[in-house]
Amino acid sequence: MITAVNQGLTLAWRSLIPLRNSPGQLFGLLFQPVFMIVIFVYLFGGAAGGDRAGAVAYMLPGVLVQVALMATITTGMNLATDIGNGVFDRFRTLPIARSAPLTGRIIADLLTMLITVAMSLAVGYAVGFRITTDPLRALAGIGLVLLMTTALSWGSAWIGLVAKSVTSMQGLATAVLLPLTFGSSAFVPATDMPGWLTWWMGVNPVSHLAGALRGLLGGGAAAADLWITVGWSAALLALFTPLALRAYNRRVR
Repeated sequence: MITAVNQGLTLAWRSLIPLRNSPGQLFGLLFQPVFMIVIFVYLFGGAAGGDRAGAVAYMLPGVLVQVALMATITTGMNLATDIGNGVFDRFRTLPIARSAPLTGRIIADLLTMLITVAMSLAVGYAVGFRITTDPLRALAGIGLVLLMTTALSWGSAWIGLVAKSVTSMQGLATAVLLPLTFGSSAFVPATDMPGWLTWWMGVNPVSHLAGALRGLLGGGAAAADLWITVGWSAALLALFTPLALRAYNRRVR
């Protein structure tokens, strides 16, 4: 077990090394939060509150959630690319755990997610967002985002392993994530929405994640949203982890 974990960490480092030689990928990783915050806070901020400070306080946690969740698509895309290029055929000939390449990819994407989250908070600070809770609650909020993104990364991995191509994987994952992120209360409250949309936003796990993050970073009630998010994350992990491992074993058999 320990050997498999160490091999997964080694392959995670292997997945991170290309960032040094890929300025475009690194640029997207660092500056996507900038673009999203500028678009949603400055262009659409008026929909969330009458003043800019209120808009920033409401929308920044939602933007952070949206950026982190959309970044999970890269997990499946990278897996589909590696399989198409024959990289996993080479791994199969090495004396390593069968699961190491898959777990290594997930760990690497989780580490890049940390960079995205940190950049989002840095840009948020520049536009006026402030964490008003204690460090423990703030870290719990960041951990909650990473927990949900880890669960969705396993889902992305499963789609990447069963999809016919990188393009089809990207299309499928985007079709799932767009209704979750934009059909939530991450950017606007559900109070002024039509009845059917209010219902969807109420059951949408992204709404609960954004609500929990607002409470953990900015104060206010967050307990219900927090436990609902933990429950969703556990359910998604229980569903997609075995599916991804089974699909991976079929592809590298």
